[in-house]
Amino acid sequence: MSLERFTEKWTSSSYPPDPVSESDLSRVEFRFGVRLPDDYRDAVLRVGLPRPKLALLSAIVERELDLQGIGEFYAPSEIITATLAWHEISMPANLIAFADDHAGNKFCFDAERLKKHADGSAAIWFFDHDFETVECVAPSFTAWIEAYCEVEPVEEEEY
Repeated sequence: MSLERFTEKWTSSSYPPDPVSESDLSRVEFRFGVRLPDDYRDAVLRVGLPRPKLALLSAIVERELDLQGIGEFYAPSEIITATLAWHEISMPANLIAFADDHAGNKFCFDAERLKKHADGSAAIWFFDHDFETVECVAPSFTAWIEAYCEVEPVEEEEY
């Protein structure tokens, strides 16, 4: 239910989530030789890919939270193209990008860990392309998205 809650809180009803199909996710999994985490798969198959509003980034910045903003969630075809393109530049080869922040940094799954631990969830890694660093930001997709659900929006009067 976390992605539903995120979608209600941080997206506009004018821009509903983009649907995702099982076959689309299967193409990603085949290309990288992994099974995507069940909590991610189930959420995006059920809800789709949300389009976060800038209000999320505003709330993170205004409240000085230790979270990165979410710019966009990648469609399955974009997961493949963005990941392969960034592998050629500087992103470690074990990372699979599924979303980005507003500055082009990537939220990723670790393919090596997915191959070793094919269970229901997997840690979320943040690749900072400016510093070429990788940091674990959540133990699972569910925990990651729930952290954003806990952020309180900034009221207009607070600006």
